[in-house]
Amino acid sequence: MSTRRDDAATRLPSEALHALRASAPASRWLEAYPVGNGLRGAMCAGRAGGEKLWLNDITAWSGHADADPLEGVTARGAEALEAIRAAIDAGDLDAADALLQRMQTPWVQAYLPLCWIDIDVLASDEAAGPVSRRLDLTTGVAAHEYRAGGVDVRHRTWADLVTGAIMHEITASEPVQVNVEVGSLLRPRSGAGPSGSALTTQWWLPIDVAPGHEQPAEPVRYDERIGRHGAVVVRSFGSAEVADGVLSSAAATTHLFAVATATAPSLPGEPADDRDALQRAEDLLGGIPASADVAATATALLGAHGTAHGVLYERCALELPAPDGIDAGPVDTVDRVRRAQERDDPALAALAFHYGRYLLIASSQPGGLPITLQGLWNAELPGPWSSAYTLNINTQMAYWPAETTSLAECHEPLLRFTRRLSDTTGPVVARQLYGADGWVAHHNSDAWAYAAPVGAGHGDPAWANWSLGGVWLALHLWEHYAFGGDRRFLRDEAWPALASAAAFALSWIQDDGERAWTSPSTSPENHYLDADGRERGVAVTATMDVALLRELAAVCRAGAAALGIDESWVAELTARTGRLPDPRVSARGDLLEWDRERTGAEPEHRHLSHLLGLFPLAQITPEGTPELARAASESIRLRGPESTGWALAWRAGMQARLGDGEAVHAQLRLALRPADEGAAREGHEPESTAAHRGGLYPNLFSAHPPYQIDGNLGVTAAIAEALVQSFDEQAEQTGSLPRSEAESIDPARVRLLLLPALPPQWPDGAVRGIRSRGDVSVDVEWAGGRLVRSRLRAGARPTTMMVHGPDGPLGTYELAPGTTRVIEAGERGTSW
Repeated sequence: MSTRRDDAATRLPSEALHALRASAPASRWLEAYPVGNGLRGAMCAGRAGGEKLWLNDITAWSGHADADPLEGVTARGAEALEAIRAAIDAGDLDAADALLQRMQTPWVQAYLPLCWIDIDVLASDEAAGPVSRRLDLTTGVAAHEYRAGGVDVRHRTWADLVTGAIMHEITASEPVQVNVEVGSLLRPRSGAGPSGSALTTQWWLPIDVAPGHEQPAEPVRYDERIGRHGAVVVRSFGSAEVADGVLSSAAATTHLFAVATATAPSLPGEPADDRDALQRAEDLLGGIPASADVAATATALLGAHGTAHGVLYERCALELPAPDGIDAGPVDTVDRVRRAQERDDPALAALAFHYGRYLLIASSQPGGLPITLQGLWNAELPGPWSSAYTLNINTQMAYWPAETTSLAECHEPLLRFTRRLSDTTGPVVARQLYGADGWVAHHNSDAWAYAAPVGAGHGDPAWANWSLGGVWLALHLWEHYAFGGDRRFLRDEAWPALASAAAFALSWIQDDGERAWTSPSTSPENHYLDADGRERGVAVTATMDVALLRELAAVCRAGAAALGIDESWVAELTARTGRLPDPRVSARGDLLEWDRERTGAEPEHRHLSHLLGLFPLAQITPEGTPELARAASESIRLRGPESTGWALAWRAGMQARLGDGEAVHAQLRLALRPADEGAAREGHEPESTAAHRGGLYPNLFSAHPPYQIDGNLGVTAAIAEALVQSFDEQAEQTGSLPRSEAESIDPARVRLLLLPALPPQWPDGAVRGIRSRGDVSVDVEWAGGRLVRSRLRAGARPTTMMVHGPDGPLGTYELAPGTTRVIEAGERGTSW
């Protein structure tokens, strides 16, 4: 991809944009490199003299099949909800909080650390020499090498996208022996044993794991009568034997090991499978093709995996050069992060952009479960916040780059999970807890599709009793349709969940015919001060409620038009959400977070839920609502410069929507600095700004702290938004789309913004493969801070693109399916 540059700029080798490097082994998990295939993942330490792999399986969760979805709730039904609303109306917020806490269940279940694998290379009695390790984002391979007693040894690990196994290859300049052992924090189900030339281990999965902030008598509880179990099988492709829990391979110059993990019984939403976990793991390994030549087998498997990975990874790329004077040679990634604080390195932002896409590919693949708070990886029991799903921002943020960076397939686990929530537990909780129609989800969920409020009867309602998680998740189904245009998906997958979410909304919104409101209402995790100076979380009609419910009404109107549906509830939802209070500007110039002027208890709180209408939604824009856009900008400023990793990423996306490239860059600099590793851990965090300082750990994982993957993925989404933005101009046009059952793809009308918030510190660069609504792939090149050219490649649907550059409209282009249009600088007489 060619890009014009100043002579002062140095073009870095692709490794600087697509690889992580270290010149020492990982001494801890946050230095290890991640590999994953959406189902199984490993963190690779890159040890001298061998390797340590921390293994995870996305199906390894605590819990059991017959759990009560409303366990622990002591008040439920329409009457209980009305009592809460009456207390709020009477101003008795103590009573409202107490009644809401009676609606709480204990907690969601935990994503588990499955096991670790220790690999020892018996090359020499001498200590192995210095280690060089590398994570290649383009291939999905973590590698390290060292010298031991005159023998050169190289390790390569990948999570195979074709076979589903974790693969580990060792090559040496002379024959070496290898020993492999497996360990776990979980309760053994059986001792490590042989299965032919394979090492097998099995563990019980606990039926209940409390989060770190709770202190029950038995935080990790097992019950072998009803609990699930997991298994790990390690197979050697060369000559090997198993004795006393150790797999020992015969001396060879090439060793190849395949690792399969599995759990049983099946989780809800998985295909029914009567096999136990060990049989599932053994069957997976039995399907891996092999030959007598171990090296040839490794080459063939790695080649097939690399092809599958490349199909996804290579669709989208960002090229940003480093300024003159920054070393273009191999540099440890931690040093690059540190140096970028001293002198700006745009190429580091490009690496972070690619790393986020890599983590999404590795964590989320069709058929799997959604990304957890830590992605596919977790080594703790319990993991931070149970390493589960937080639905008031974090789970959604993890999928923001899926459509925009051409990874729509990776969106599938969340979309399918949303459908499962809407069909199973969500309606049960809506009906039994509130006496409401439709389906609901709250602050947390897990692999069992938990839908009820958590908090164990003492959780702060400000986070525990937020009730619009289902509405926000349902909007992801619409986004997938808006980008792809597949009306069959809209009809069969998205519409049922959207219509059911609308039914809940109509039950939840209160309306007297002149005005409408929501109660109880919270702005997730934030608090205001009441007249007595006490912190409160519960109110009426938080601004976030209005944004979500109005967006739901808008997409239901557009969906009904696309499907030719004429049902009265669509108009009723539009009318009722229209009577909700409009967003308002406070006396100090920021956007009101609640229904009226209130004093924030934490002026620099990490959540900016009231700005949801700015980003990721598009209800607030500088062009369409300039006063609200200015208020949103002021809200960001008043929150202060510091926050968590994911909050910094969210702010960067908001600043991109505001068209402020300088502010985008400032937020990214904070998000891409070294993390403060002295910050407190979850469960022991002081409520201070210092405890919420974002940054990057040595392996570039984003710090909340602790690590949360949504910070990484939010940065990728924000960078994409700074370079290309798209808006569906047809969403409000009812009845204008074709309704023929023979047509599965709708035409699109899209407003496209090129370089709407380009940071001035990135004067030269290029991006390819950003995906717009309407299924158009967009490439952009720029030099000296000005556009050079753009290339639009249409997908399977006809699309009308109204294209805008930084200086204004460029023209309207009709794209037939499969066609390409190149827009050169100066076209149509426009100065770019």
